[in-house]
Amino acid sequence: MPGGIGLSAWLNQTYTQNLADAHIIGGADGMLKGFASIFKNGADLVISQEACDYLPESEWLVNQLNQSSNDKTWQVHPAEGYQNDGSRDAYRFFELFDLPNLPGIEKLAHSAAAGDLDLSAPFKAFLEEKMWLALFWSRPLQQIWRRELREGNWKRLQQLIPRGWILDPTPLPHHAVIPQLEINSFQELKHFSQTEREYVLKISGFSEIGWGSRSVSIGHDQSQTEWSAAIDNALDSFDSHPYVLQEFHNGKLVQHPYLDPESGQIIEMEGRVRLCPYYFTPPPLSATGISEVKLGGVLATICPANKKILHGMSEAIMVPCTIDEDGY
Repeated sequence: MPGGIGLSAWLNQTYTQNLADAHIIGGADGMLKGFASIFKNGADLVISQEACDYLPESEWLVNQLNQSSNDKTWQVHPAEGYQNDGSRDAYRFFELFDLPNLPGIEKLAHSAAAGDLDLSAPFKAFLEEKMWLALFWSRPLQQIWRRELREGNWKRLQQLIPRGWILDPTPLPHHAVIPQLEINSFQELKHFSQTEREYVLKISGFSEIGWGSRSVSIGHDQSQTEWSAAIDNALDSFDSHPYVLQEFHNGKLVQHPYLDPESGQIIEMEGRVRLCPYYFTPPPLSATGISEVKLGGVLATICPANKKILHGMSEAIMVPCTIDEDGY
């Protein structure tokens, strides 16, 4: 179920044109202007085969940008075999684990590191590590986080980040337990009852199963045999691809209408919402080095209430967000 900048821009445009009083966040062209602002002279949208679901909306986005801009040019290119001599900025639709399959990207990365071109999203390997979400709860790091984040931010993040653990098979002393889980070994997780294992297990770092929820196991949705196998796999993978265990939290249920394509009727569906705000940071316009960050739009994806994993969903409602009469 793709849904990125192009689709969000199309939804904003379509809803604004057909619902004049909807007050869509970003308006009809907020996404288009926001994306265009981050590149001075246009850019190549580089899409890998792995991310090919985003190709149609990227082609639409490029067509819109080329129609509305006289001094910038935009193109879509397959990441496989892509070459860049440093003269074109680029926006990437490929994952870092896929780099060995994309030989031309190494030169692109070096050009970006040298400052010859702008690459967005930039290569930030640390953002690939879901372990940060577990390390936030690590007791030995508690005072470091508290000092670096400041007290108020630290406490706020405690409310937002689900409690998590890195599945490390290192044996503990017989008198020690894993905080909050109150077990001496992660092997004991395998014996939790279905109601006790409301946890999510997912891989961290560079991996072909690290995106699209392909590495995710939800404890209370699996049989004991499946959950035990997932725990064994996670512990066996620690040296190369660590796994993270997190508390599972259900999203709030909402009611939202949609058009049923078979009956042609408007139907209400109960579902859970994922919000994707799109903030754009253009290059600084002055010597201060400060950029004006703008919110181009917010995409809401509502999946059926009985589904827990959004990625790979074949059915969902996708709509732009609005500001209501109370300013929310």
